[in-house]
Amino acid sequence: MINWPKYGIERSKKDFEILDIKNVLEPNLSKGFSQLRSEFLDIRDQIFEEYDFDKGIHEKYVFDLNFGLKSYELLREKYELDNRTASEDDIWRYLSIKVIPDIVHSRWNFNPDRYFLLSRRIWLKQIWWYIHLSWQGNYQSTYKVLKNNTTDTILNLVERPGLGYNIQLYREIMRQYSYHQDDSRLLLRKVLVLNTAKVKTIYPGLNQGGIEDYVSTLFEVVELK
Repeated sequence: MINWPKYGIERSKKDFEILDIKNVLEPNLSKGFSQLRSEFLDIRDQIFEEYDFDKGIHEKYVFDLNFGLKSYELLREKYELDNRTASEDDIWRYLSIKVIPDIVHSRWNFNPDRYFLLSRRIWLKQIWWYIHLSWQGNYQSTYKVLKNNTTDTILNLVERPGLGYNIQLYREIMRQYSYHQDDSRLLLRKVLVLNTAKVKTIYPGLNQGGIEDYVSTLFEVVELK
């Protein structure tokens, strides 16, 4: 367990404005966060070595997916990060600015939206929820479902209004989406829009055939249009 700090947007802004990536070698962190930083760096180093990212992250989605999966497992299993806590922007701002700003910088340079400014655009929060909403029970199964997607997929799935997700439903949508050829990258967006309209009057779990059949129908309707 770890004690997640309060870290509001005003404090984040002040710390971000004086952030010096060149000197982020040994940040002044508590023991728990120092250990977490070390574990994040190990994840980063493994991915950089495997995909030859030392001279720059030339495949953005590949990094997002692999870092997302590994950090999701780390935070979920070792640090017991639950859905409620993961909905709090404070922890993602703190991780982004105080714990691993150099990793965020390697992906997004100094884009404030991706560190603290816009809730749905905070990169660490975004990729954690992307993995959580797509989780298929284990690392390998989830990777198989997500490997052919793009950064647009992350945006379409996570940047929905609010975080009041039906987790089982979204995981089924992502599972079935992986079976479809989507060269236009519009299919998932259309399915999610249709689902948003339908769940106002239909509870997917009570659908005849359950959630699996409900999701299958969503794809059928969209593909017929």
